[in-house]
Amino acid sequence: MRRCFAFWFVVGLALVCSGQDAARPQQKSAGEQLKPQREYNEHDARMWALGASAVLIERNHGRHTTLAPASMNERNIANEKKLLSESWGVESRQDLFRIFRHMDAGMHRAAFDKWAERIDGLDKEQFLELLEQHKGDKETFNEIMVVKKYYKELGDKSLWGWDYSRDICLCRWGYMVGYITEEEAWKRIMAVARILQTKFDSWEDLGCNYLIGRQFWSCKRTEESGYLYDDAFMRLLDMPSSPWNKYPWDLPLCPDAGETQETVLGKQQEQEQ
Repeated sequence: MRRCFAFWFVVGLALVCSGQDAARPQQKSAGEQLKPQREYNEHDARMWALGASAVLIERNHGRHTTLAPASMNERNIANEKKLLSESWGVESRQDLFRIFRHMDAGMHRAAFDKWAERIDGLDKEQFLELLEQHKGDKETFNEIMVVKKYYKELGDKSLWGWDYSRDICLCRWGYMVGYITEEEAWKRIMAVARILQTKFDSWEDLGCNYLIGRQFWSCKRTEESGYLYDDAFMRLLDMPSSPWNKYPWDLPLCPDAGETQETVLGKQQEQEQ
């Protein structure tokens, strides 16, 4: 899924002139088509929820079966603290909850939706004019092209998978470095997992959304390392040990008694301090 500036410009002209879309790599069937063959319990539901963060965790060669994606030793904890600081600007509990607030407020899906609304009202000449206006800004040009390519296909799914798959990763890393408790991590993870299960149709659908979101987020990073995420995605589809093949997409994710997704997320914001 590497995309370069020149490639996007050619694709943009092709989309406008012919109405044809560039093809994505062929997708495979995954465990989301499996039907429950046994009783599933809370542990299974939690493993399902961790599976919703699997693309990034798999790319980093992490664990899919424990809340902490790596052994909780001094070296790994230091590495996760560095990752949170350098990639997210998170160096404390307060910083982490700040990112959670951004996630809940829209994060990258809000920007995607804004571009989609604008592009949807343009005719062919106006869209070419928009491309011309931004041809000197590689990242903005890339955002426009990704939205043009996918917004009709995604519809209400927007970039929910990209945003909230990473949210689950943040919960796992935040727990590992001590910014949130195990209980806090699981409460948010399960609330987010239930949102993702209602938004998407399958593990493959969720994984593709993550890859599209990453393309939208950064053309440069996609060019540099997009293939690593494509490879992780394919492994998750293929490996028998993958959570995507162990747990059916429609596995019941029952909320705690009296809790809803909104109340769980809202309570955690109130508990930030």
